[in-house]
Amino acid sequence: MPPRDGALALAAVASLIAVSATSAARFAMFGPAMPSWTYSTQLSRDMLSFMLQPPPEGRLRAAFSSASAAYWPALGRLLLRPAQNHHAQTLAIPACTLDDDAADDAQMMERAGVWAPGLAAVARASRGLELPAECVFASPDADADADASDAPRPHDHRAILHFHGGAYVTGSLDSYRGLHARLSEATGLRVYGFEYRLAPAAQYPTQLYDALCAFRHLRALGYAEEDIVFSGDSAGGNLALALWQLLRPRIRGLVLLSPRVDVTSARPSWRAFAGIDILPPYDIASPASSLRKLLAPPGAALTPDVLALLADPYIAPVRANLTGLPPTLVQVGTAEVMYDDICAFVARAEDHARAAPPHARNPIVLQHYPDMFHVFQAVPMAAPAVDRAWREIGAFVRALP
Repeated sequence: MPPRDGALALAAVASLIAVSATSAARFAMFGPAMPSWTYSTQLSRDMLSFMLQPPPEGRLRAAFSSASAAYWPALGRLLLRPAQNHHAQTLAIPACTLDDDAADDAQMMERAGVWAPGLAAVARASRGLELPAECVFASPDADADADASDAPRPHDHRAILHFHGGAYVTGSLDSYRGLHARLSEATGLRVYGFEYRLAPAAQYPTQLYDALCAFRHLRALGYAEEDIVFSGDSAGGNLALALWQLLRPRIRGLVLLSPRVDVTSARPSWRAFAGIDILPPYDIASPASSLRKLLAPPGAALTPDVLALLADPYIAPVRANLTGLPPTLVQVGTAEVMYDDICAFVARAEDHARAAPPHARNPIVLQHYPDMFHVFQAVPMAAPAVDRAWREIGAFVRALP
């Protein structure tokens, strides 16, 4: 191991010990932050909160934070490993072209609204680009054929396209492989994940364009629209909803885990659970804000045009036209700062479904998990809520017509 990697590993271990000790002391003195939490649940929350805080001031604290971000996810992947064997097949998603003369692309760009010029510019600049991707399949058969490069076979003609979370500034195939495997195990389907470009190196709508390329690649592999399920956690749920708005595809269903649907931090749950959930508030005025990194290049001023984007339906799907939304499962913890945002989004989706023609009405299922924090499904030590959530995800997807 190179000296720098060794130092990072030691720093990660030291920070893990420090966070664990602090969490244990707080639990022993004051009890759990929420009534139903065990110590393992609270430790999971404290570890995630430590990782998700803005970069701290000071070289030493910053080093510990960086080391934790680099090495702690490996522990999570180990603990989240599914009971079944899982196989991962790497693949590359080619950049897709946008054809002004094609009717479908013209309609898509019309739906894109303010993002249309940006999408066109990103498409032009991305020629020749390939996005890292992989297909994960969980199977009780250790020797199962996991070749994802072929067109889908008759017995597995459905698939899930998962959009990873991470506030659009972090997340990778490596850090999400355990979740992809768990998703495949729960549903019995192949799960395709991909690495969209992240802020601050790439601003929106680059991520939306990358998601479009991923969807088109699944179609090129032979999957029909009706055989694809979108899933996403946190910012990935936001991206899944954005791609649905852009394309209005006839996908089979949508699974959203603590989706980001608004970015104002204005509803009461943001205050009620500020010291309990793992997420910091959206402070776009801060240079460290992930939202600012997504919408504005480094060093750019916050102009009125940038601030107006906070209310755009692609950034805040709680303001979107949700008529025709496919069958959708939404899971949320009741101790999330986003709780009220997500409930407002589901209420809007239900209102739009009731007002739609009968053929456009699809079920919207909202599941509340008492005392749980943001994307608890990815935290193995938060059981038994985690196991129940995955059973519900599997049941929902398997029941889709």
